[in-house]
Amino acid sequence: MTARNRPTEVHWDAASSRLLNLVFALSERPRSLAWLRAHVDWYSGETDAVRKRFDRDRALVDELGLSVVESTGTDADGDPELQYQLDPATSFLPDLELSDSHWQALRPAAQWVPNESLADPVRHALQKLSTVAPASDVEGGPGFSAAVPDAVDITDADIRAINVALDRNLSLRFNYWPALTKDPEVRHLDPWGVAAVDGRLYLTGHDNDRDGQRTFRLSRIADLEATATLIRHHAPDRPVAHLVGEGLRASSTTVTARVRFLTDGAQELRAAATPAGHGEYTVGPVDRRWLIRTAASYATDALVVDPPDVVADIITHLEDAVRTFGRPGEQA
Repeated sequence: MTARNRPTEVHWDAASSRLLNLVFALSERPRSLAWLRAHVDWYSGETDAVRKRFDRDRALVDELGLSVVESTGTDADGDPELQYQLDPATSFLPDLELSDSHWQALRPAAQWVPNESLADPVRHALQKLSTVAPASDVEGGPGFSAAVPDAVDITDADIRAINVALDRNLSLRFNYWPALTKDPEVRHLDPWGVAAVDGRLYLTGHDNDRDGQRTFRLSRIADLEATATLIRHHAPDRPVAHLVGEGLRASSTTVTARVRFLTDGAQELRAAATPAGHGEYTVGPVDRRWLIRTAASYATDALVVDPPDVVADIITHLEDAVRTFGRPGEQA
């Protein structure tokens, strides 16, 4: 038995509290010793005692890598006084900014971690980075549930098979689940590449069973094998991300919808919306399944008005939820 869920007595050293309070006090703007005496715990007392304590704490803070700089300011009466502040250039890291391209690369990379022992730390790091994620990232942003990792069932052997097939121009054979409740289908693909769209990883290429381009989400395929057959359909001369996007649009897995917001809620949808006039917004192109699921969860806050097939699927989704979880006689 472990003590993981047992209450633990917390001990907090007074000197540590004083140092932490001092760092907070000097982070925002220059402060004088008189201000510290009046506003920071453990700094009250005679001026000489406060000066000695501050000099000692300043040296400790400096050992921690936080530099305190001096400047001359004025007190409440307009008289000059010596003031102190943490030097932001040497004490703090610069603000982190992630572009859409950075975030689209980080999310799938964090989900595809071959070393299982690193999976949790990497996911926690990605969660922290989500606080500076672009607003256009509608899944995995702050306060939202991240997308299900696409590499949960992808093994090292699967990754090697994809790389071998791409490097040697060989056809791939794999099992594909068109829906999570259906039996897998064996598919044969001349692979063109793997790319991320909206934080999900997709494999695209020419499907030899369907005689046309098909794009498969990695979370829906498994048991990949590079065959001995050379590919007969080479990739068009366009970036792989463009090819994946074209494949998704062709298979209607992405959609653009018109939405009306009924309340101030539905922030996850709002993050992906742009004004379209007349009180309506455009959301998309986004993953169709994500839109249906998300719009249904915000049914009291947002109303999807177009396209009709998406509206019908949202209604069906809500009716199924009522039948499964609602009270007898309750309607969607």
